[in-house]
Amino acid sequence: MADVDGRDPVIRVPGRFETFYREEYPRVVGLVYGLSGNAWVAEDLAQEAFLRAHRDWDRVTTLASPAAWVRRVAINLAISRFRRLRSEARARLRLSARATPLDVSAVQHDTFWAEVRRLPDRQAQAIALRYIDDLSVAEIATVLEVAEGTVKALLHQGRTRLARQLTSKGWVDGGR
Repeated sequence: MADVDGRDPVIRVPGRFETFYREEYPRVVGLVYGLSGNAWVAEDLAQEAFLRAHRDWDRVTTLASPAAWVRRVAINLAISRFRRLRSEARARLRLSARATPLDVSAVQHDTFWAEVRRLPDRQAQAIALRYIDDLSVAEIATVLEVAEGTVKALLHQGRTRLARQLTSKGWVDGGR
């Protein structure tokens, strides 16, 4: 929550990284979990995002919203991981004589969030920020570095596509 000067009150006091970390870490883990579907990956990427924040804490504390900055870093790390895994999977398929199924994580994925992960990246990010982190449209715009109108469009498009996906699989009734 921003103070009168527009900055997060927790970080106005120098050396308050620990407080910032304790308050924001669970939210960032939840966000990354919503995007990745894997608790271990979520914790690892959240730790990396906070490590980067700690490394550059003097600069991060000058930002209007360090919490938005750390979320953006976590989202970027999740995207990079997804792209790397996709690239590795393609390489394995090219190298193998026969296509073998990729290892499936032992962690069970919630059906809804699995479908959210099938959305285009920006829609999935907006939905995760809204429904996991409970951020407002303005806060999501800050994290994603886009206009509020873009966030509204991403949320609308994501919810519409998600409803179609869930309806087509029979998980929800298509009637209104």
